[in-house]
Amino acid sequence: MAVSVEASLSAPLAAPAARRAYVRNAGFDATLLMAPALAGVAASGVVLAAPWLYAFVLLADLWLLGYHHVVATYTRLAFDGASLRTNRFLAIDLLVLVIAATLVLAMTAGAWVVVSAFLYLQWFHYTRQGYGIARMYFRATPQGQRADARDVAADLVIYLVPVYCIAARSATMGQEFLALPVRTLVLPEPVIAMLGVAAAAAVAAWLMRSARAAMCGSLDVTYTAFIASHVGIFVLGYVLIDDVNVGWLGVNVWHNFQYVLVVWMTNAKRYAGGVDPAAKLLSTISQPGRVVAYFATCLAITTVVYLLLDRITTLMLGGGLAVTLGLYMGINFHHYVVDALIWKRRRPAARAAA
Repeated sequence: MAVSVEASLSAPLAAPAARRAYVRNAGFDATLLMAPALAGVAASGVVLAAPWLYAFVLLADLWLLGYHHVVATYTRLAFDGASLRTNRFLAIDLLVLVIAATLVLAMTAGAWVVVSAFLYLQWFHYTRQGYGIARMYFRATPQGQRADARDVAADLVIYLVPVYCIAARSATMGQEFLALPVRTLVLPEPVIAMLGVAAAAAVAAWLMRSARAAMCGSLDVTYTAFIASHVGIFVLGYVLIDDVNVGWLGVNVWHNFQYVLVVWMTNAKRYAGGVDPAAKLLSTISQPGRVVAYFATCLAITTVVYLLLDRITTLMLGGGLAVTLGLYMGINFHHYVVDALIWKRRRPAARAAA
């Protein structure tokens, strides 16, 4: 049944249909809410206080979270023989095609085209992940457990705030991003102002509804706090912090940390029944009590893969800007495409993520 925006914002909250559940458990839900947000804010804060630390914080983000988060996709896509055979096109063929297309684009149209695409595609990737995690938290609430339940007020906030933020950033960031050439889509000031008003109105309506729910005793604190953190991180990273690179770093840490945690949770649920002989490595490190082994394994794979890429780029391909951008950005673009597909797939019931 379709749910109108007006009904979602003005109708009284229905009585809870079920007891509150969890995305995984109380500890994980709190960690997913707080750890990435605190890490993102801390990363930006450290660099603002000591700009000379930017390269070190960026390197830590890339090696511990960023590259790991790209490789983590393959734990869902092709971490065993059966998965690789099933997902051969997405895992290998599409990767080669996207990298080739990005290389051609970088070497013909110019580096700025690839960097500009990266700026906007990654922003959209951040936004969609925020929406996806918000849906996880919402489905754990009594209201969210009802069939076809939606929270239109929260959905508007999740999308409208980032839209305003990227429009505001595009108008002020200039023609350089991460020391690379970029060209942004600069909207007229009245349009940006209208987007700001729309985002503020959505936040105000959501806050009023949340206040009403609190007075009725039906406010879900964890879900509400996640929406608030989503708003806060985007506003901090894209609007309040003047330096685009510092703002981006905070949002990137937040996003990468979230993704790594969610993929770990998904694998832990997938193999909750024990070690699967068809996926022995992944199912073994995904068992309870093996969190350190899981992350150590993924980090080791990440290190090997990206050191190899660095050697290929430098020694075999010459290490030019176009080649480097084509290879690394191609991997990112492939990740965005595949990530948009794999989380919508239905796995067989025996292995489905809850």
